Amino acid sequence: MTTSDAYDANADTLELMTLTPDPDRAERVRAKCRAQLGRHTRRLARRAEMTKSAWHVLAPALVGAFCVFYITALVATTIRLEDIFH
Repeated sequence: MTTSDAYDANADTLELMTLTPDPDRAERVRAKCRAQLGRHTRRLARRAEMTKSAWHVLAPALVGAFCVFYITALVATTIRLEDIFH
């Protein structure tokens, strides 16, 4: 007799009761899931709105900073070229 034979023998003699579905519990679980999904959807919508408003502020600031950097580099290059030609 091996260990797997011992487990098979015990499984054959073991009587398990059959479970019946509990409609009240199932409805509570469904309601809980729906509530959690609703909270998750609202949270995602709120996060998307904050991200959208953040981009409305950050995008022009980023473009403006790039323009200032570009103009500064252009002026510096022009001044260096003037020094070379004089």
